[in-house]
Amino acid sequence: MTKTNDMFSYRLPNGGLITKTYITNEGQIKFDPPVYEQRYSTAVRIIEDPCWKQPLKKIVDFGCAEVRLLQLIRRIPFVEHILEVDIDAELLKVHQQKAIPLISDYLQKRENPLRVEILVGSVTDAVEQLYDVDVVIALELIEHLHKEELEKFPENVFGFVQPKLAIVSTPNSEFNVLFDGLLENGFRHHDHKFEWTRDEFKKWAHDICKKYPNYSVAFMGLGKPPSTHRKIGYSTQMAIFARNDMLDRPLRHEIVKNPPVNTEAASYTTIYAVDFPYNKDERSKEQKIIDETRYFISQSRHVPLYFNRERFIYQLPWKSILEYTISLGGTEKEMFDILEANGIKVEGDFIILPEYDDDDDDYRDDIVDCDDDDYWNNSAGSQQPRSDDELSQLTLGCQLNTSNTSYESEENWD
Repeated sequence: MTKTNDMFSYRLPNGGLITKTYITNEGQIKFDPPVYEQRYSTAVRIIEDPCWKQPLKKIVDFGCAEVRLLQLIRRIPFVEHILEVDIDAELLKVHQQKAIPLISDYLQKRENPLRVEILVGSVTDAVEQLYDVDVVIALELIEHLHKEELEKFPENVFGFVQPKLAIVSTPNSEFNVLFDGLLENGFRHHDHKFEWTRDEFKKWAHDICKKYPNYSVAFMGLGKPPSTHRKIGYSTQMAIFARNDMLDRPLRHEIVKNPPVNTEAASYTTIYAVDFPYNKDERSKEQKIIDETRYFISQSRHVPLYFNRERFIYQLPWKSILEYTISLGGTEKEMFDILEANGIKVEGDFIILPEYDDDDDDYRDDIVDCDDDDYWNNSAGSQQPRSDDELSQLTLGCQLNTSNTSYESEENWD
């Protein structure tokens, strides 16, 4: 990440979003996927990005409205607490059922705990429920705030909450020329109090970083313009505020733990709260690694692809074990030490196994003579050169699940 003043450079992982924008025969502009889906997918990808230097476990979604984004962020494995906050109590009551765990949540339980709370409250209220929030999300919210509320927004978010990340989006007013004749009051929504140009939004964000120098900001756009209107920018403009310790930059001021709350707003009102079912794995990291290694060995033993005919041994690549070890916060050295302590032999890039174990007498009796060329050349035991696709199919069932969620398509939002 480029470090210049209060800016940093940021790009979405996994190649970003694949989107299309086109004009219909009736002259209407269309986005594929819709821009609101692009905002949701982008927020999730930012949170899931492994580039951040600290864990992100607690999220508040301000202005959550119909609680749509929850369906995505609750699937992030490492997130453990989600606050869905809006000032419209009746709207939250209508949509609170979206927080109820599904049957699938009980059949395939999470590995980490997750608590979801649907709360009535304002983005300007400094309340205890906002303690220890790691990520603030405010998508298409600030344009709904009155002037005095907009002025209090940075104070509460960056002064009180002090999140590790804040993701803020708002309409780009320059794009509105493509909605000519479709806007009732000149804005995209009847409740909008303003809509900013790109320069106005950037000035607002930079002013926040000046007042709260623990933060740096990056910008991106969503809902790209047609090729004939590139100069107007994207339909939605987004700012990603990162606390400097997330960027390996020094903090200008110490983070205040549990600052004083606003006595006029003691707490948010709870509409619904639920704890999701999860499997509590109390095994040590070492035990998890050796258990996964033994499972890998049991699945891979006797797979012809891994058999070395010259040495009469099986050579199993330990790369998958290393990937799993890293997913647990371990290192390559830790993995080797654990394998050695458990009598598992490693040579070069492979775990080495004898052709059969000492107690595998049944297999010894049934073993095929591996010097028989007819065996290696027939359809059941062919060891002829294989294509990359064939090799990947052979090893497909032997790969470990490292529980890393990835959203390859923005269509996964629902």
